Amino acid sequence: MTSVSDMGSQSSQAFTVLIPRGLQGSVDGLPQDVRQALLSELFRMASLAHQERSLLQASSPYALNLDLDGCHAIVEMDPSRSRLTLAGLTRARALG
Repeated sequence: MTSVSDMGSQSSQAFTVLIPRGLQGSVDGLPQDVRQALLSELFRMASLAHQERSLLQASSPYALNLDLDGCHAIVEMDPSRSRLTLAGLTRARALG
């Protein structure tokens, strides 16, 4: 499992972005611009979650859907563990 802490924060409570090994190949296989957009959005979400921690539900994890550059990502937000996990990734297929 790949784990990268949100580097934008000085706090030890910063949100962590996790990309499970099973999805790492899918992320790596994305075109470079799409991969960069996805990773940027995950870190932006982690940074916002850290800044707005008091507004987040502290209960059980919940899923967020993200549509970005022809990809659909499912991101699990776990405020109690300060963690964002990429839980699913699918690419739209071109018709024709």
